[in-house]
Amino acid sequence: MKIEDIDIYHLPLWACAVVDEISEGCKNRLKVSPEYSRIEEESDKLLFKYPFISKLIDRDEIEEPMDLTLEQTKALSRFLALDADREDYERIQLYLMGCQHTIEVLQLLELL
Repeated sequence: MKIEDIDIYHLPLWACAVVDEISEGCKNRLKVSPEYSRIEEESDKLLFKYPFISKLIDRDEIEEPMDLTLEQTKALSRFLALDADREDYERIQLYLMGCQHTIEVLQLLELL
């Protein structure tokens, strides 16, 4: 198997476990960030106060239209903004972890 033959849609089982472990490690590292924690707390509060948001983000089957009040619409907009911020933090953290892993491998190979 060549590295170019691996994509996110056809991961071997061992790679799925690695992805899960890295994803969990990323979230654990971010938990010490006050800003990331604030984003998670505010998102959780919105999910608790507005259960319809969970229905939308969990891909639950929606069987009828939703008539949202202005307050609910603002809450949904805020949640989506927070979710985008959370994903940005996670992407940056994953990149930094990848850089760290690359340096560790290069040091093990005595190339750095």
